[in-house]
Amino acid sequence: MIDYMLQEINEQPVYLQNLIKESKDQIHEKVNNLREKKDIQRIVLTGCGDSLCAALTSEAAFNKNGYSTFAFPPMELSRYRYKFHDLLDEKTLLVPISVSGKTPRIIEAINAARSKNSSILSITNNPESKVALISDDFVYAKSSQVESLKTSSYDGEISSKYVGYEHDVPQTKSYTAVQMALLLLAKSFEKDPDYSELLAIPDSIRKIVSNSLIKELGIESCDASRHIFSASGPNYGNALFGEFKMYEFSLPGFSKEIEEYCHTAYFITEENTPVMFIAPEGESLLRVSEIAPVLHTIIKANSIVLSNKSPTFEHGMWIDIPYYGSEEYSIIPYGVVAPLFAYWVAKKKGLNVNTFRGGIEQEKYTEGAYYTIRRSKIKEDY
Repeated sequence: MIDYMLQEINEQPVYLQNLIKESKDQIHEKVNNLREKKDIQRIVLTGCGDSLCAALTSEAAFNKNGYSTFAFPPMELSRYRYKFHDLLDEKTLLVPISVSGKTPRIIEAINAARSKNSSILSITNNPESKVALISDDFVYAKSSQVESLKTSSYDGEISSKYVGYEHDVPQTKSYTAVQMALLLLAKSFEKDPDYSELLAIPDSIRKIVSNSLIKELGIESCDASRHIFSASGPNYGNALFGEFKMYEFSLPGFSKEIEEYCHTAYFITEENTPVMFIAPEGESLLRVSEIAPVLHTIIKANSIVLSNKSPTFEHGMWIDIPYYGSEEYSIIPYGVVAPLFAYWVAKKKGLNVNTFRGGIEQEKYTEGAYYTIRRSKIKEDY
């Protein structure tokens, strides 16, 4: 049987390389068209689940190019923050993200932004979806064939209606494709975009996914009672993404911003607890250099440091991330490790990696998700 999750992880470099090549000029043109019509002063990103993680990782790239940028969960935006003064107005660009293009809260966020005369440029994997249809324009993430999004591997009368993904596995390549689409979008706000840092990403990912140490650490960590992912700055969303991938196998995962880890999750860190720190050279690595030695010598936890610089302090293990571009664009290389780690944890535990919850009552939970997500009511009164 084909192992679809691992297949999708390994497909990422090719998809990302193609996305840059085929979409960078088109996305640049879309941004220019929007800016000719509106004086864009701020950008609001929104998405659910993995898409929220992608939005959080991308704030810094837009801010780097001079635009105040904020990422919110769509319900926060569509039912609460849309009322905030000067958040959504004619000078705001809303970037709603929905891989399936069917998420009700994203549709709701678009409606809220429309009521404030904001511009809307969505990102989706489904160009035929409602999200694409009701936006001013959309960016096609291109990580799946459209026909594959219309069917499901689930057998139940209700669960089989939960469609929108190429394979019904914890998503990986759709996440990095959305991240790349967001970075290309951020780059498009430059007058003459330089894509060299983005072009280096696919080769970096090839090296990372072939690093056998990630498999070894996942297998060694399979019996841990909890797994913790920690990051700051642009990579915080990747820590949250790591937590989500554990949840999708019904395994206990936690994510914390690096400073908040010391104030909170530190107290549930026990001997042999895997703590994965996402720490590119710079401020994050400096702070981790103070924390990891304590975990190593006092708690005896298994600190795993992801960095492009070999740690000079006491730590557990180091995973080399061979990417040396700006931290704002490091989000994709650093984001591929946690799901691969979660995959090997689940694989070693004997879970089914070709479906959600590792095959444990997945039909029941998918049926529930269909009702709680896809069939939820959309707010109309704006």
